[in-house]
Amino acid sequence: MSFRTNVQYLRSQRNMTQEQLAMLVGVSRQAVSKWESDKAYPEMDKLLAICDLFGCTLDDLVLGDVRHPGSGQRASKPDHQDAAQTTSTTHTNIPVQSAAEDVTGYASFSNAYSLRMAFGIALIMLGLAFGGLFAAVSQPTDAQNGLAFLALMIGIVLGLACLIPAVSARRDFRRRHPYVADFYTDEERSRVYRQATWELVCGLAVVLLDVGINSAGYLIWGWSDQVRGFVFFLLLALGIFLLVHAGTSHRMMNLRAYNRQIDSVDDGRWDTYRYEHRISNAISGVIMGICTLVALTMLFSGNYDNLFGWRIPFWAIWIIGGVFCGVLQSLIGIFRKPPRA
Repeated sequence: MSFRTNVQYLRSQRNMTQEQLAMLVGVSRQAVSKWESDKAYPEMDKLLAICDLFGCTLDDLVLGDVRHPGSGQRASKPDHQDAAQTTSTTHTNIPVQSAAEDVTGYASFSNAYSLRMAFGIALIMLGLAFGGLFAAVSQPTDAQNGLAFLALMIGIVLGLACLIPAVSARRDFRRRHPYVADFYTDEERSRVYRQATWELVCGLAVVLLDVGINSAGYLIWGWSDQVRGFVFFLLLALGIFLLVHAGTSHRMMNLRAYNRQIDSVDDGRWDTYRYEHRISNAISGVIMGICTLVALTMLFSGNYDNLFGWRIPFWAIWIIGGVFCGVLQSLIGIFRKPPRA
């Protein structure tokens, strides 16, 4: 038997699909299809993974017949082998994990990723809140400016300490697991979608409440710019945390989209999906362009830390724009429905 025949036999003995084998070995479904059609050959680490998965030897898998353990060893050394060492052994069916199980740890990874992204952006907004609390006075002293800058830097550093490892971990997970079979049950999917919906509603409510409180603080309660700015960014941090967590949790449940980079399916439905993705990126680009225009206007007009009566430094405009771009992407990820396979 050839290598491709051995792989097909091992799969059929365990009622395993190409997708399930690909997930357990850590390759794409197309890679397994190429192995079984003699269009490609796996690397050594993948061969060893297959041997470990099915409980066979490398010689049997590559040179022999997996139905007769030891045949590969005889084929590689035909001149001397004691037949008694290899004829009495029968192949043992080693149970493998069901494709319905989370064999890659994707669920725990996606939960941690969603929390890190939400916390990272919220911490940056909290840095703006406390930075404005120290600096938003008519004539801030050097000490107050120093405290404001320190608070902002602490928020940015803590936020990046969450965001950068999260993005790096996601890239590493995708490299190690290019394909993840959909193991979520309908109940689990419905639970996450309900939670994301409630977080979305609460996040939007907090943002709208934030605008209302600041308007009332200015028109009715007579709050100073210092208090208004602090309350604004504090509530905005909470709202953005809910929105980003809702968006990332919803998106991470879409394993079809996770696998689309290695999927050979390329039809009109996915063309539409990619077109919508490009549109959302274009909108984000417009937002950042507007922020750049506003920041440069503040810079060259001399209003380095004043925007329509709000004491916000010009460089903070880019941070706010980036945050809102992240929120926009999260909202689009929730409302956009990708095509089914």
